[in-house]
Amino acid sequence: MSMCADTTPRACPPQETLPLDGMWMVLEPATAPAGAAHLMCASPRARKVLLDEVTPHRTFADLVAPSSASISRQLLLDAVRGEGRAYRQPVEYAHPHGTVICMTSARRLDTRGSGPPALLVEIEEEEHGEWLHWEALRSMTVLADHSLWVYDEEADRFSWLDGERLYNGMGPGDRMPLAELFDRVHAEDVARVQEAFWALRRGETQQVDVDFRMPDEHGRLHWLRTLARLVRFGFDGGRRVVGTTANTTAAVERHQTLLKAHADARRRVDLVQQLAAAFVGAATEDELTAAILNRVAPAFGGTGTLLAFVEEGRLRVTFGDGIDPALARSLHGLPLDAPKPLTEAIRTGRPLFIATRDEYRRSWPQAHGLLDATSATSFIMIPLRGQGASPLGGWVVTFDRPHDLSPQERILVGVMADVAGQAWERIRLQSARTELAATVQRNLLPATLPTVTGYEVEARYSPAHQGLDVGGDWYDVIALPDGSTACIIGDVQGHNVQAAALMGQIRTAMHAYAWQEPTPDRVLARTNDLMLQMRLPVFATCLYVLLTPDGRALTARAGHVPLVHAARDGARVREYPGGLPLGVLARSEFPVHALELAPGDVLALVTDGLVEGPRLPIDDGLADVCAATDRLREAPLGELADVLMAQDDSLTGHVDDRAVLVVRRRANSPSLETR
Repeated sequence: MSMCADTTPRACPPQETLPLDGMWMVLEPATAPAGAAHLMCASPRARKVLLDEVTPHRTFADLVAPSSASISRQLLLDAVRGEGRAYRQPVEYAHPHGTVICMTSARRLDTRGSGPPALLVEIEEEEHGEWLHWEALRSMTVLADHSLWVYDEEADRFSWLDGERLYNGMGPGDRMPLAELFDRVHAEDVARVQEAFWALRRGETQQVDVDFRMPDEHGRLHWLRTLARLVRFGFDGGRRVVGTTANTTAAVERHQTLLKAHADARRRVDLVQQLAAAFVGAATEDELTAAILNRVAPAFGGTGTLLAFVEEGRLRVTFGDGIDPALARSLHGLPLDAPKPLTEAIRTGRPLFIATRDEYRRSWPQAHGLLDATSATSFIMIPLRGQGASPLGGWVVTFDRPHDLSPQERILVGVMADVAGQAWERIRLQSARTELAATVQRNLLPATLPTVTGYEVEARYSPAHQGLDVGGDWYDVIALPDGSTACIIGDVQGHNVQAAALMGQIRTAMHAYAWQEPTPDRVLARTNDLMLQMRLPVFATCLYVLLTPDGRALTARAGHVPLVHAARDGARVREYPGGLPLGVLARSEFPVHALELAPGDVLALVTDGLVEGPRLPIDDGLADVCAATDRLREAPLGELADVLMAQDDSLTGHVDDRAVLVVRRRANSPSLETR
């Protein structure tokens, strides 16, 4: 019975060169490297099981399942190059009754002059359907795209058993010392791979699971993962390290891409949060401008930002790094009704997204001047969206490559337009309110201090910087008809317009009472009665000092911070007993205390915002005033006032208005003894 197919392209090799039985086939090798070698002949068993007699001239690739296409091509290629050496791989065959996996070997066949060498492919079948465990393991390992290997410790031989060749050319049948294998691993990964193997061989671990890189013949790095264990085959067998190696490049690169995308998204979320916080916290135009120019582009992955405010119907432009100055010049002074994408975004309040320069040309055929002024590729035009009808301005974010924002980014742009616009409206309103507050404050406090016979006088005031930036702290210096001078400092409860207005009323009343009857107790008592009679909804603290040209000081206080007296022998707090704050209790008394001032002596009158707060006990604050007053007793009096006012809000722990009134007796002033 002939074993050859009658319709093969050329004659089958002599039968004495072919196996006597089993499943085998002879392939024409001309197309073997492509994995599409044509069948020349086959054994009866192979024809019965694998070949369709109705369709002759089939190729070996037609018989193989798609999952084994790569393995089968490599098997034939190795056999063609192997000069008679047999190569063996598990191959999955396509079969009408389901997938069949068989160990398959291939080798070149000597045709003894009857033609070019052919390939003999033999398919191993398990006897009586009994699977050999080792062969099953090898088959499944290779079919899972893993390469199977073993390392003999005694012989120092690393041997590849099955699987496709790795990117360094190693594959089944190759053997090498372990050191040679390590030489092929990427230099940065060698130490990690060596340590993993030595830990396994020293018994410090039972399994190795290590990732590393190995370059291919073109130098491109591939990621490989190796799993290995140390075992013995048989009770008397030597130790072997057995493992599998899989190419995980695609998975690693996909994972790295996802990690980078996640990190970029997380970074952008952080930048956007910082951007929103900067918008909300901006108190001035400069702060808002800095936030937009320095933070917007990084938040959206852009390269530069340009900002334009609308002033009298035209754009006032400023820009940051990454913006071509020519682009800024092309937009600065542009009328709001100009047919440009930025002005349209500002007029309509809708952001515009331009992904490419070609898209810009199509959408804005009459506005190519912008493209001529920049090399940027993509643009976002974002309006400042406020609550009013008047356009506020907008900004441009540029990108150096085509950039099409995601739906989430487009929503975020709209949110930023709202937040920035509200911040700009708030800043403009606050600027107007601040100017109003400054005007109110200037009218409530003395415009100038009078000349005081025998004394130097300096005063300072700082608002609380919240609300309308006006408060209840005040000071006054009143030159009286009898030659004496009333120095007053006080604090009306609150930091708002009402507190400021009541402070103005109280200051006016005290001014009138001092002219009529200037002694401290009488002025404080009459002011207290007036506040109670008017049923004012606040109270006030006050410190009143009446100075005479000859150096006598009469002082009384109503719940206020005591004064500091700096003399030649040092500075101290004069904490004389006082009365309750003004406006609290009818018929309150305010004890008067006398103090003599030598030439050069200094009095410092302060409000509590300067010396007291959650983080600063009043004793510590007054001690600081004493130290500064003593140190600067002979310095220019304005310098002392400035130093006392320089107390940082962080030291007190709160934001409060504050006032300082400092008095120094002149060195050439007449004394009590000379009168």
